[in-house]
Amino acid sequence: MIIPSKEQINRLLSGIDRSFLLQTVLVFAAFVVPLIILYVIDSGSFNYLWKGRAPYLLFLWLLFLEAILGWKKLKEEHITFWTKKTVLAAVILLLPTVYATGLNFGLNAGIVELGRAVGVPAEQFGEWYLTHSWLFSFEYILFAIFFVTSIWLLYGAGGLKTFAVSSFFIGGVGVFYMIDTLYPYGTFTILQSFVPVTVSGATYILNFLGYGTRTFSGGADGLGLIVTGAGGKTYRAIISWSCAGSHSLFLYSFMIMLFLRGTSISRTRKIIYVVAGAAGTFFVNILRIVAILLAGVNSGASLATTFHEFYGEFFFIAWMFIYLSILYLLETRLIHKIHNKKQQHKIP
Repeated sequence: MIIPSKEQINRLLSGIDRSFLLQTVLVFAAFVVPLIILYVIDSGSFNYLWKGRAPYLLFLWLLFLEAILGWKKLKEEHITFWTKKTVLAAVILLLPTVYATGLNFGLNAGIVELGRAVGVPAEQFGEWYLTHSWLFSFEYILFAIFFVTSIWLLYGAGGLKTFAVSSFFIGGVGVFYMIDTLYPYGTFTILQSFVPVTVSGATYILNFLGYGTRTFSGGADGLGLIVTGAGGKTYRAIISWSCAGSHSLFLYSFMIMLFLRGTSISRTRKIIYVVAGAAGTFFVNILRIVAILLAGVNSGASLATTFHEFYGEFFFIAWMFIYLSILYLLETRLIHKIHNKKQQHKIP
């Protein structure tokens, strides 16, 4: 085994901006530590992408990728660690851990009471909207404020640009959660436009598979669909905007932004990739709805609920992995070869 000499280690460390490295490690630790605490408190909340804490894992992944992509640019800022701004940022970055710890010491009850004060419709739609939906909505927005403020204090305006995707992601999740908390089911009518298209797509696929389908009005909750299977067994579900594809499209937009960011791909191809991916994401969500309905009509409501709350999210994850892999191979193998051939033909 080759052991590096003391001189080699010192040479390696001298090439690293220690202040910058310390700040970057501090940002990661500021969110990894509270997430570990939250996992110990409620590990089940990390099973769900919708109204759960699983998006935090995507946030950390985006943060990691943006830190790597923006490493050189941020290093050029010549960051000094011990300044008033960085000390204030360090204090702010401690707050997520204070929050996570405080949930075991009465903070949870205080957040619930705040939800009652701001008008979370728990009496109409159930206490779950106070104890879970409001809690997660408030938590994501709070963490987003901590993150954006600390990034600005540590890295300035350039840092906000470097970490734009992860910042908008965690903030966007909080906004989406909050909208659904204050306006559950179909009461937020702007995003309800996705519902008829999703239901029509699911109906077409189910009819093609030989199942009987019938839609019904779910009122303010959304649009209902009744599926009839073999032996006359039926299963009914109401689809609202949060299940109709808007959430998947929201997550997709950040994934594709990060993938295309800083690449030399032409604007025309970028537009094609974004549009094609959005259409694919919407279609995959329809397949997810179909799978949930099939689980319900064939195996009962219990399996349908489990599929809806957990397994169904893997449709989106698998789709994004496949689609981004296809784009990567397309750009690095096919288009790159075509471009090289054209360049060779131009050489006299």
